[in-house]
Amino acid sequence: MKSSDRLIRRFFIAALAAAFASCSPASETPDTPEPERLPVYREITTGRLPRPSSGAIRRYSVHSVELNDDMIVDVWTPKGYDETSDDAYPVIYVHDGQNLFDPDFAFAGVAWEIDGELQRLIDGNEARAAIVVGIANRGSVGLRPNDYFPEKALRHISDSDRSATKIFDTCRAGFHGDEHAAFVAKELKPLIDSLYHTVSDRSDTFAMGSSMGGLASLYLMCEYPDIFGGAASLSTHWIGSLDINSDYTINDDAVCAAAILAYLKERLPNPAARRLYLDCGSTGWDAAYRKYEAEARRIASVHGYSESGGSLMTYDAQGAGHNEWFWQQRVGKPLGFLLGEY
Repeated sequence: MKSSDRLIRRFFIAALAAAFASCSPASETPDTPEPERLPVYREITTGRLPRPSSGAIRRYSVHSVELNDDMIVDVWTPKGYDETSDDAYPVIYVHDGQNLFDPDFAFAGVAWEIDGELQRLIDGNEARAAIVVGIANRGSVGLRPNDYFPEKALRHISDSDRSATKIFDTCRAGFHGDEHAAFVAKELKPLIDSLYHTVSDRSDTFAMGSSMGGLASLYLMCEYPDIFGGAASLSTHWIGSLDINSDYTINDDAVCAAAILAYLKERLPNPAARRLYLDCGSTGWDAAYRKYEAEARRIASVHGYSESGGSLMTYDAQGAGHNEWFWQQRVGKPLGFLLGEY
C-alpha cells in the first residue's frame, strides 16, 4: 500500500471514530466540572498600611463579583507562621476590618488590637494559633448597614408593619446582605485557602464582628452552615435600623428586631461541632439591645446550644458601652472560646 493511501485510510478511520463518539449517550461522556475560579486580587504594598503589634499583616484588594466592588482585606498571621511549613491554621473572618489592628485606621482612633491579644492567648496556650482576615466595611460610601443587615430577615416583616420600622430608611440604597455573605463564603474564603496554609474545614472556620458586624457574622453561619463552624457577635445590633437622635442615642425598632430574631429562630444551625458566642454591654446603645439579647440566648438554648456542652458562651459586660474601646477590652473572650481545643 502506498504511503498516500495509508494516510487516507488513517484519516477515514479517525473521522469514523469521531462520528461514532459524537453519537454516544451523554452519560458516557460526562462533562468535566470547571475548576473553581478565584477572584481577581492584588496585594497592596505601597502607601499607608496597617502596622501590627505582633505577627505580620498583608493587605489585599479583592474584586467581588457578588458586590461588584473592590474590597480591602487585611490578613494577619501570628508569630512563627511559615509559608514553607506544612502547619495549617484555623481562620477567623472579622467584619469592620479597618478597626482591628492599627489605631491610625480605626474608627475614633481606637483599634481592637486583636493581633496583640490573640498572640498573647497563643503564647499562653489559651488559644490555637490562627489567621485573622479583617474585611473592611464599605462605610466610606454609606453601604455598611446595607452589607451587614441579614437580608432574609426582611421576609419576617409583613406589609402592614413596613411603616413601623426604620430599616427601609436605613438601607434606602438597597439590601446587599446576601451578596456580602456570598462574597465572604464563596469568593474570599477560597482565595484565602489558596494563599495561606489554612485548615479549611467547617470546624476551623469562624466569623466574628460587633454591632451590625455581629449580625453579619451570625448571618454567615446561618446561611453557610457547611462552611462556618462558629460565630462570635459582640454587642449585637438586634434592632437592625439606625434611627439615631442628635445626642447620638438610638431609637428602638421592635418590628425589625422581631424579624431578625424570627430569622435566627428559623435558620440557626445544629449546634453539633459548632460554637456560638454572644455578649452585650449595659450602657448606651447596648442598653437598648438587652431584651433582644435575652431572647437570642433563649433561641440558642432551644436549638440545643449550651454553655455546659461547650457550644455556647455568653457574657454580660456590665458598664460597657458601644464602641471599639469596650470591644478591645473583651475581645480575648470570644477569641479564646472559638479557638480553644475541642
